[in-house]
Amino acid sequence: MTKKSLEKQFLMEQDYDYQADSLLLYIKKDYNYKRSVRLDDDIILDFDENDAPVALELLNASRHLQVSKSSLIQPIGLDINIGIGERIIKLEAHFSVSVHQNDIPRSLNSQIANKTNLSSNEVHFATA
Repeated sequence: MTKKSLEKQFLMEQDYDYQADSLLLYIKKDYNYKRSVRLDDDIILDFDENDAPVALELLNASRHLQVSKSSLIQPIGLDINIGIGERIIKLEAHFSVSVHQNDIPRSLNSQIANKTNLSSNEVHFATA
């Protein structure tokens, strides 16, 4: 059985929990949650019933993005690509965080073996 390759593009919304230092980025469209996959201890991807990534949670966000927690209260720019292959789930994320009215670019990259047999997918997330 061949896995179907899907290409999707979504606009994202974001919530930052200052106390927990947790940044949640999620698609605006309604979806039915199916499962979460940890790329590492602090990066979690949520998938819908069609195995499409629908949310990214970044724990200890200020440490990973090397900015103050107060910088993450404001909306951040983001451009995220998630590639799901037969063997690997790969995340490439680029953020733009406003610090003292200057946009500071930050990147976050991670990958893990696709042990959950998620369908092949290429997804692009961005803020408007």
